[in-house]
Amino acid sequence: MLYWLKRITITLVIVLPALFAFLRFQGLQYFNAYTGGGFARSLPDANTIAKNQSCNTPPIQVLSYNVMYGSALIEAMAARFRHDGTGKGELPWSVRLPEIRERIASYAPDLLGLQEMDTDNDIAAIVPLEQYTLVSYHLGNFQYGDSALLYKTARFEPLDSGQLWLGNTPELPMSLGFRPLAVIRYVNWVLLREKTSGFTFMFVNTHFDNAGVNKEPSATLFRGRIAALSRGLPIIVTGDFNTTVRDERYRRFTGADLQPPLLENAYTLAHSPPVDAALHPDQRIDHILVGGPCKAEAGQWLIDPRPLKNGLPMSDHDPVFARLRFVDNPAAK
Repeated sequence: MLYWLKRITITLVIVLPALFAFLRFQGLQYFNAYTGGGFARSLPDANTIAKNQSCNTPPIQVLSYNVMYGSALIEAMAARFRHDGTGKGELPWSVRLPEIRERIASYAPDLLGLQEMDTDNDIAAIVPLEQYTLVSYHLGNFQYGDSALLYKTARFEPLDSGQLWLGNTPELPMSLGFRPLAVIRYVNWVLLREKTSGFTFMFVNTHFDNAGVNKEPSATLFRGRIAALSRGLPIIVTGDFNTTVRDERYRRFTGADLQPPLLENAYTLAHSPPVDAALHPDQRIDHILVGGPCKAEAGQWLIDPRPLKNGLPMSDHDPVFARLRFVDNPAAK
């Protein structure tokens, strides 16, 4: 008995540190990358894509929505271990999703950025995939839709798509965040061309981590890799940035210190009438941003705070909607 106890102890002493090191230094991610999964696709070259294109577009309806735990798997786990829905007072996913589906459909978005989604089936429960093309991360049968984005298939055609991982190794798929074993977050992007006009632009969706140790460097990475593309390429961004307009971090990832800024908030572009303080971007962490050499206009911007029909929260976030269009910018000629 003592012999086997020693063997087990020795094994644990060797195996557990090795396992921790394997996870800590992303051994599984590198193994997947080198055995067929590959590394992240390169971001578009903004200087060669959209030269001399016309910027005049019909309105583009954009919706950003963090649905909160949009996952049948998470619901099943919560039901097993907590027995009380989400634990925050909101109803389980299967109860909320019919009204979430109705709410999204009511805006008829051309571009839709979702956060806290899981599998394609979860997304199909709230968005008709016969009308939209879905972009999220897949590795074989594994799906990670935390920053899933969708676009109207009839209106746009994809030229390229991929992910940028918010961590120290942004090209490594499923890369951990900026601290050891942090939550995995990514920027999801697709390069689109409008079928009728040929107008080419980039649509981006993301979900920053809520921990400052991750979202601070995420803001810097986002500015350098994503927002900087707006110098040569029209870009629309949706996301839960866990950042209000008042935060220095917001100024950093939007390039607000530059003139013109790299990205502007659709709220500002819409010249919206005063809204309730609780609905102002100063108080909100979900944003729709626009940038690029074209002049961007917003005919409408709003946050929809309506709860479920029974009065309970639909999510712990409210959807953000904007009606955008691009026009030629004489200053960029």
